[in-house]
Amino acid sequence: MDISKLRSRITIQQAVVQKDAISNHMTVGVDFWSCTAYANLASGKEYGAAGQTLGSDTLVFEVRWCERLRDLDSTKYRILFGGNIYNITCVDDVQFRHEKLKLTAQQERR
Repeated sequence: MDISKLRSRITIQQAVVQKDAISNHMTVGVDFWSCTAYANLASGKEYGAAGQTLGSDTLVFEVRWCERLRDLDSTKYRILFGGNIYNITCVDDVQFRHEKLKLTAQQERR
């Protein structure tokens, strides 16, 4: 892995269920891990909704593998990058060598 490509700072957040003041359950993102990554656009799409043209980007993030990320999955984690939230759709331990992880994530609309 060429570590000179790891120029972007990302924060991986874990989904945690918390109660608010009146005991409503809410899912919130809590910072789990922050690291440098190689970020690249995988695909960009446009679609129409309610008379507007909206965009949706899918990015691929490559990070160095570490023990803390061993149990990372797409259902409980998301990525913060460049002021945007990206929902992880795929976690790939490349060739199961424990050297790097490829995280495919789609931008969340807000």
